[in-house]
Amino acid sequence: MSKDTESPPVTPGSPSLSSYGGSESASNNPSRAPSRATSVKRDPKSPSLHPSDANILPASALAEKLSSASISTVVPNGAPLASPTVTVASGNEHKFNLKDLLNSGPKLSRKASAGSAASKSEKGKSNNGSEKGGHDGGSTASLLAKYGVCEKAAIGKGATAVVRLAHKWDRREEKLYAVKEFRKRRKNETEKDYVKKLTSEFCISSTLHHPNIVETVDLVQDEAQHWCEVMEYCPGGDLYAAIKKGTMSSEEVECYFKQILDGVAYLHSTGVAHRDIKPENLLLDGRGRVKITDFGVSDVFRMCWEKKTHLSKGLCGSEPYIAPEQFEQKEYDARLVDVWACGVVFYCMQLQELPWGVARKTDRSFTTYVGAYHSEHLHAIPAPLNNLAREGRSLIKHMLDPDPKTRWGIEECLKDKWLIGIDAKRQVKEVEAAAASS
Repeated sequence: MSKDTESPPVTPGSPSLSSYGGSESASNNPSRAPSRATSVKRDPKSPSLHPSDANILPASALAEKLSSASISTVVPNGAPLASPTVTVASGNEHKFNLKDLLNSGPKLSRKASAGSAASKSEKGKSNNGSEKGGHDGGSTASLLAKYGVCEKAAIGKGATAVVRLAHKWDRREEKLYAVKEFRKRRKNETEKDYVKKLTSEFCISSTLHHPNIVETVDLVQDEAQHWCEVMEYCPGGDLYAAIKKGTMSSEEVECYFKQILDGVAYLHSTGVAHRDIKPENLLLDGRGRVKITDFGVSDVFRMCWEKKTHLSKGLCGSEPYIAPEQFEQKEYDARLVDVWACGVVFYCMQLQELPWGVARKTDRSFTTYVGAYHSEHLHAIPAPLNNLAREGRSLIKHMLDPDPKTRWGIEECLKDKWLIGIDAKRQVKEVEAAAASS
């Protein structure tokens, strides 16, 4: 689920994987329950989708900063700015190295990691458990020393990473972490490009702190010198598994849906667009909350010092959830792409199927929908949205407006009367009440 986007082209009928790992392709048959969808990303200059195209990082100002010779830690709008710039010499003057960037670079302002107290006591040790001044206040201790033992079995797999569960005992309390182990640098890949891939996602996700966003804890090396991103563990699995199980009540669907929109609204308020919202990237924490994860193709559309928003470029996301303008326009508003994807997710949650295979003219289900959308009366609900429960039809119609110019933004969505009446914390309260009574 939480995965990088180096994946094969979308093909129907691929086997599904568990949460945190690579997601498989979504079915192009809307009459069936959605299968796991593969994230894709394409350089806007590339004429066709190819596995190697997915290696390219988001076309955001953050990635651009990381790709330059003089590298600054850039954070989204609303996040605290980091200070001093790390300058990396070009040519052979200085080897561009991720460890150098973390050890001597600006400190990212973020919540203290759960293992920070334990890691401080490890200072002075060798590299197997060493402390060497790092991005989190002076620590790049090994994964084992800071976050405990990782299980050998993966809880998720992707083209560029494997995710394992780590156990850390702290004062008789076991703490669990999801550890995303990135692949090693390829022989034909420069250190500079490799650093971009690892740091772009981390620099975004580590600045985000919200109840409906997975907390990114750290970026460290394990004992085999693999770079790993440490995240909070969500034991409830992903939303895809819950949808496929088919046991969610209408109240649960509505509650989770509002939480997703709250999380997206927070992202947009910080200047970040996710660009790959889908059930596989929505985790359940087991306490009644849904959390957005995987910022591998996220785009920073506005920096904290900017007022103007930037349009995004490139095809990215997962086919059944990609907005139509991404296929048709070179530039688009990534915020409206997120809104579209959320609308498709709600449809899947309520009906356990996809409304169409892909939002393109080549898909008959989608072209029928577009024709009905523009020809129907202003207040009519076009098929297949008329299959939804009556209360949510109007909002989803505005979210799935084929024309991005008239599609509602996230703030307009949150003003919908039906959505306002939903208690986003209802599931949390029920879980807490059940735990208290047991």
